[in-house]
Amino acid sequence: MTLRWPAGAAEGEQAQDQTLSAIRAMFPSDPSFITAEDRRQHLSFIQAAVTRMSQASSASKTWLLPIVTVSYGYAITNKSPYVALLGCLAVLIFGTLDANYLKQERAFRKLYDEVAAGRPIPAFSLNPTLASLPGNRINYWPDWPDVRSWAVAPVYGPLLLAGLGAAAWLFWH
Repeated sequence: MTLRWPAGAAEGEQAQDQTLSAIRAMFPSDPSFITAEDRRQHLSFIQAAVTRMSQASSASKTWLLPIVTVSYGYAITNKSPYVALLGCLAVLIFGTLDANYLKQERAFRKLYDEVAAGRPIPAFSLNPTLASLPGNRINYWPDWPDVRSWAVAPVYGPLLLAGLGAAAWLFWH
């Protein structure tokens, strides 16, 4: 089977110019122009990132509970304060991780608000530092408000205190 391409254009020069004008009229020359459908899709992408951060936060709590139960239980039954301290270390690591997920979730929510308000964020950008965050800086460690939040401190604080209490009790007995 051989293909035979036409030697010239299917339309004349004038018809091609009209088609080009019609296409250009549909797309404004301003590169920051975003259609309503583009904005909805962008918001959908940002919401998916927020959902992933929330699920990761939940998963960190889910993974921590059996680790803490085993380490504290083992420490108490075998009178090993160092295993209890190891459980405390796990609480600190998972708590820091969870606070970081919360921080990222808040940053993406701020980006969502900025895009929803129509502020000049590049189309389909998932960079939360483009939103007007305080100081607009990149910091990969959770801030103090993230650690003190209702989703982190009331969960990890009592677990840490229980481990430290168990370790202290085991050291003195």
